[in-house]
Amino acid sequence: MPLIHEKSQYLIPRGRVYFDPFDASERLTGEIDLGNCPGVTLSIETEKSEHFSSQGGLREKDGSWVVQVQRTGALQCDNFSPSNAALWLSGTHEVKTQAATPVPGEERTVLPGRQYQLGATAANPLGVRKVSAITVTPKAGGDAYVAGTDYNVDTETGRVQILEGGAITQATAVLFGYTPVAGKFESVKSGAKSELTGALRVVSDNAAGGNRDWFLPKVTLSASGDLALIAEGTDVIVMEFELEALKPANAEAIYCDGRPVAV
Repeated sequence: MPLIHEKSQYLIPRGRVYFDPFDASERLTGEIDLGNCPGVTLSIETEKSEHFSSQGGLREKDGSWVVQVQRTGALQCDNFSPSNAALWLSGTHEVKTQAATPVPGEERTVLPGRQYQLGATAANPLGVRKVSAITVTPKAGGDAYVAGTDYNVDTETGRVQILEGGAITQATAVLFGYTPVAGKFESVKSGAKSELTGALRVVSDNAAGGNRDWFLPKVTLSASGDLALIAEGTDVIVMEFELEALKPANAEAIYCDGRPVAV
């Protein structure tokens, strides 16, 4: 009988990635589908304690022990959803409501040639969008300024441009009037935490090779690299995270399971 050789198992990995954030008590809160992640990698570094014999003229190594292991990696995600953006910014994601409450006189001191965002406050620095019935009047009283002559408006973004050569002169106090459209929108803002802690799961759907699902019960994710806010090219942007796999108190750091086969 000829020798039976091991069949090589080649792998082209694909799959879906889920992150389950911890709450303040390190309890899992539910897995977030991160969407398309073109790259998830793991790296393992070990540190050894070595011993050398002094019993002969030649100092020879007679002992070596692994005393430390560090498991790190990286995650790339190009699904720029609001919830993923909040993860990358270590911030929060919420749905806000814009009310259709008319604003009769939002006071600003303006300069010709400049643009102004309606509704911008400390609580809402991005201001309002999708507005109608925009008016600009002198705070001191008098006739309203004329759209197209003294100012231009963009109702979609809620911006007003003061035109040079119009009736609005340097450092003029004006009142903006407008009515926002009623609606809801998603909002993301950065936070003070520098990293996120939770569990990471990879559900495989490989292009080649058997599917193996991965689970890391305790990882930290920290944003790294650049995020293009404007780009000349046509490539989609990618959010990058540094990953560190930690060992929980009552579990292992990394699990990798195949799929059951009926017998």
